[in-house]
Amino acid sequence: MSDWSRRRFLQTAGLAGLGLTAACGAGGPTPAGGGATTSLRVALGWISNVEFAGFWIADDRGYYAEEGLEVEFLPGGPNAPRTAQTLAAGGAEIAIPVAMQEFLSAVNDGNDFVAYGAMFQNSPAAWLSLAQRPVRTAQDAVGARVLGQQGVQPYVEAAMRLAGVPVEYEFIPVGYEPSPLVEGQGEVYTCFATNQPIMLEQQGMVADRDFVVTTYEQLGLPQYASLLCSQRSWLEANRPVVERFMRATIRGWQDNAADPSVAARLAVENYGADLGLDLSQQTRENELQIPYTQSELTQASGLFRIDPERISGPMYTAYAAAGVSPLPDVSRIIDTGVLDAVFQGRSTI
Repeated sequence: MSDWSRRRFLQTAGLAGLGLTAACGAGGPTPAGGGATTSLRVALGWISNVEFAGFWIADDRGYYAEEGLEVEFLPGGPNAPRTAQTLAAGGAEIAIPVAMQEFLSAVNDGNDFVAYGAMFQNSPAAWLSLAQRPVRTAQDAVGARVLGQQGVQPYVEAAMRLAGVPVEYEFIPVGYEPSPLVEGQGEVYTCFATNQPIMLEQQGMVADRDFVVTTYEQLGLPQYASLLCSQRSWLEANRPVVERFMRATIRGWQDNAADPSVAARLAVENYGADLGLDLSQQTRENELQIPYTQSELTQASGLFRIDPERISGPMYTAYAAAGVSPLPDVSRIIDTGVLDAVFQGRSTI
């Protein structure tokens, strides 16, 4: 189990104004295979664990180097600045906010951000319940005690509104591990399907026999997660750099699907070496997260793809039910052209 008391936090002091132009000179980005290396800073929405598996593989296997890139990953965490803040301040060229709403909120705050890739095709955000009192639908949650972190309440309520059931529940704030659920303090625990269920597995519990995981997508609230985004002006000036970064990144994630243990070991021994990560837990987390990176769209068109109509349709319906307003014009905030250029009609690289 990772020791969350030992996290590396994003350091942004003195980074404002140090954009890509300063990093690689006034001549602009250098094509892969020739000349100087282009430096990029990528702000991660969480600590440097296996959640970012494909990035670690791409870096370790030299895929970024092959594209003429030197990438610095800036780890996040619960006490670190939000990735959107870092991006807006010029502390990174690329940001990967964990939640799609963070991206939407940043746009609503006046930031001219554009997203061009989605690490998770479906968010692993979920409800966790025990088999003796399973919660598989919003109806099952009516009157329940919901254990979770502050800020999840609008989505609990949105699931109930969309299901047409009474918005009746008791919210009890708790931390990032599910022991309050096991101890009977509540019937539902808001979790990530790729994380807290592992803690129950480590206690000998088995999914669907001893506990139930219900994703927000199953509750009628689909959403992308871990969007890759940049300032519009920077993207327009550095599109070839972004294409090279995405090409290398996608190669890393393709490799990750073949053997989840590789990135787990990289996280434990290298990229998150100071976090006290556990290899078996990281391997299991990676096994669980890989399906969330895949969808019918990625099978047909490649990893990280975004469907603008899915955002403007069912996703925006869900966000509206959660009280998110305004909902930005999708054509202004999503750029599918980057990955069109990367894949060139193929579904793999």
